[in-house]
Amino acid sequence: MTKIQTSRRGFLTGLAASALTGCAGLKGGAETVRIAHLGDPQLGFCLPIDSDASYAACLERFQKMIGRTNALRPDLVVIAGDMCHHSENLTREWPDLIRRFDAPVVVTPGNHDLGNSVTAENLARFRRVFGRDRDAVSVKGWLVIVGNSQFWRPTDLAAEREDYERWVSARLEEAKDYGGHVIGVTHIPPFDQKADEPDSYNNYPLRGRAQRLARYREAGLNLYLAGHTHRYGNRTVRGLTILNPETTCRNFDNRPFGGRLLTLPPDHSFTYEFISA
Repeated sequence: MTKIQTSRRGFLTGLAASALTGCAGLKGGAETVRIAHLGDPQLGFCLPIDSDASYAACLERFQKMIGRTNALRPDLVVIAGDMCHHSENLTREWPDLIRRFDAPVVVTPGNHDLGNSVTAENLARFRRVFGRDRDAVSVKGWLVIVGNSQFWRPTDLAAEREDYERWVSARLEEAKDYGGHVIGVTHIPPFDQKADEPDSYNNYPLRGRAQRLARYREAGLNLYLAGHTHRYGNRTVRGLTILNPETTCRNFDNRPFGGRLLTLPPDHSFTYEFISA
């Protein structure tokens, strides 16, 4: 594994386990946590896209990733969305694949899972396979808030969006009891390179983005795990570090296939190690 050491930095259940607890405040009680951060399995997006060979290759690589991840014995596995290239395939492999992990698993939905504009059909399918489309879990004194970034995009499901906004507000209020030991997770990152960059496929809408980032920092969140970009990423803007791992389907920066192991001590320094698939 390739290790990157940083300096001090200023959901969806697959499995239930005793390592995860409810969201009672644990201020001052955080321990070192190890999180496997896997991005965009996107079965069917390997070359040549949408062929039987593509689906089989993506599946084989991710099965290897499960074995490599289990060998590292993380406290939690985070899969950052886009589980399949086409949403209708979610029910094929994923009920079995999730059960193969030894650690608890949380999954955030991606745009290929729910649609660039969330549809009721896709949302129901995702929930049927993975449980809810958002969650908050506590592991070793860290609060991990696993959200649904597709609700920051246009959708006809107004009531669902409003319910999600209320849920986020409640979780950020709870996060204040964790003394800064809070990790955010969504498929699409808040921003790609700069907090004030224009709207693009790879970020939250600019309208409202600054307010959301301010709320995250007020709640004590300074680390954010994402997917979507198919590029390795490690950048910090205004105290918020966003990490993107490699994928097991296609990497647009030509990096090798794999994921990342995040080791995060209570002092907020961390290592982010490459796991080869």
